Amino acid sequence: MASVIQIELENFRNWVGTLFTPSTDGITAVVGDNGQGKTNLLESVYYLCVGSSFRTSAKDVLVNTASDQAILHGLIDVKQRRIEVDASISKTQKDRHLVNKKPPAKLSDLRNEIPIVSFSPDDLALIKGPPGNRRTLIDEFLIQTSKSSAALIDEVEKILRHRSALYKSAPFSDPQEIEWSLDVWDEKLALAGSELIRRRVAALARLEPLAQDLYGRLSQKGDSLEISYTTSFAGELKDALLTSRKDDLRRQVTSVGPHRDDIDVVLAKMPARACASQGEQRTISYVIKAAMCRLLEEVAKETPIVLLDDILSELDANRSKSLLELIPEGQILLSATSLPNGVDSVARVVCVNGGRLEG
Repeated sequence: MASVIQIELENFRNWVGTLFTPSTDGITAVVGDNGQGKTNLLESVYYLCVGSSFRTSAKDVLVNTASDQAILHGLIDVKQRRIEVDASISKTQKDRHLVNKKPPAKLSDLRNEIPIVSFSPDDLALIKGPPGNRRTLIDEFLIQTSKSSAALIDEVEKILRHRSALYKSAPFSDPQEIEWSLDVWDEKLALAGSELIRRRVAALARLEPLAQDLYGRLSQKGDSLEISYTTSFAGELKDALLTSRKDDLRRQVTSVGPHRDDIDVVLAKMPARACASQGEQRTISYVIKAAMCRLLEEVAKETPIVLLDDILSELDANRSKSLLELIPEGQILLSATSLPNGVDSVARVVCVNGGRLEG
């Protein structure tokens, strides 16, 4: 079972300095009024374990306005050993991550090391938002369960950057040389991209029946939930890249490939994005995350750390209790303005006031 033993914060958002020691098992409830720093505390745990925020891609906002640098230090138990993780976030310099005083070769190595899943109100965007949100979700699962998948995703992103640079240089280059170069990069993208798609499809095939079962248990409805992969092309990727080349050169984009694919979510035979109510969409997003927790436990052989950021307040007592029952038993860090109804057992309660702990 993965668990955070302690985390020290210095100038992370509104946390000037604190030591947070959650319960290593069961629920730690972080309670306080809105705007006091509850979400920031959970975000710091996620950042330390993953190397990014579950709320924003802008790093400057993670640093306290009165400082130029935020520092995080944590002790984490994972896979029957204790590791020490350090992170620094700078407004002016390169960010750093250390695992046992050494930098990981890649941040994705850190994600593969520490299983963690966050739930937040923003998860509604998994259903309502653009395809990139859904691709990121399944890729995060692949990264956390397989180092080779993490390397494959890095390779696809690298190939796409090279193709983008090639497209931008095309107007100023010899057309024949551009064609030859694209032949090479088409081959690389076809191989790596097709393998990434295969792995995404395989992961969704494991996720879908589990999510369907959990949706029925949480919603208490018999509606079918289908989750399927849709490619941005027909046939073989290499053929599709060649077919779209002329138009892609004109637009300077790669219009087909794994970076353009989508994941379709269908509830009761209707597209959830367009036809499901907002409550149904939230329930779907939560059961998909819960299913990921269970698959992580199965595939990674480790119960993940779970962050529940102010989501139980949107559920009634029965659904709050049901959602907690869907999540594997382990360390759960929960934020709320008050202890939610339906939470029967709490290992520890800490109160937050203005970026300070009071319990």
